[in-house]
Amino acid sequence: MQNYRIFGKNKVEIVIEMGLGSCLSEWLPIAKQLGEEYGVMVYERAGVNKSSIPEERRTPHNIAVELYNLLKQVEHREKIILLAHSQGGLYAQQFCRLYPDLVKGIILLDPLSAKDYVFKEKLTKKEYRKSGVDKSQIFRIMRTFAKLRLGGLTKKLLRNAPPFYYYNEYSPKEIKEILDCADSPVHASTVLEEYICAHEPEQIKGLLEKNNFPDIPLILITHSSDMAIEENMKFGGNSRAFAEKIERMWQGIMKEYLAYSNNSKWIQAKKSTHYIHLQEPDLIKTALNMVEEAV
Repeated sequence: MQNYRIFGKNKVEIVIEMGLGSCLSEWLPIAKQLGEEYGVMVYERAGVNKSSIPEERRTPHNIAVELYNLLKQVEHREKIILLAHSQGGLYAQQFCRLYPDLVKGIILLDPLSAKDYVFKEKLTKKEYRKSGVDKSQIFRIMRTFAKLRLGGLTKKLLRNAPPFYYYNEYSPKEIKEILDCADSPVHASTVLEEYICAHEPEQIKGLLEKNNFPDIPLILITHSSDMAIEENMKFGGNSRAFAEKIERMWQGIMKEYLAYSNNSKWIQAKKSTHYIHLQEPDLIKTALNMVEEAV
């Protein structure tokens, strides 16, 4: 059983596909805002936080099918808008390919690309390690800590990490829920498996094709390059030249999404890094208006 909440009095029109490791509480502020005008559903994928243990591997295909089955249980519009962040973008893309008649439009916030592998191909091993692109080791450590019931250590680290680094208006209850995920071995194992499956060539090869995607409004919102470069230098200890190189690659592969639909538009955030929904939520409202105007 998947954990979800619905905001607004209307039938569900917007479905939020969260990023890797996120739980429902991270998205409550923007879901509540959007619920003033739309019917909004935010849900936790199988194995994440309060959702049941997954029965299938955490592949983009299986996750998209599970969302389809969840939608059968809720009252929704004939066509929905997918609002997807980070790795959630990969799952939303898969959903569009499997169920094109159900999708009115898609809004991608700093989405993971199926071409993430280009970093490993174009960077040296040393550069790849310094780039911060590969998150697998971090998720393995988090899983080990959770299994050993050392989640308290992870919690201490998370208090100064995203999403808290970018947003400080969560309620005590929301903070507790976000941090409590660190204590769950199931949650940690699910996050790692999602990450691994999203980088397996066999699982993502169909998501590289541009001719098997519906011609729907597609709004791509990417982070501020200036802010991303500064963060890469600050937290990665990298030179400006190297940080700029990584940023050009990131923006390049994300912009390839624009070729998936003839009805696509790009917005670049000015005050946000990866957590656009927390730093510049108004951009989401702008994107929703663009979808409505394009339909």
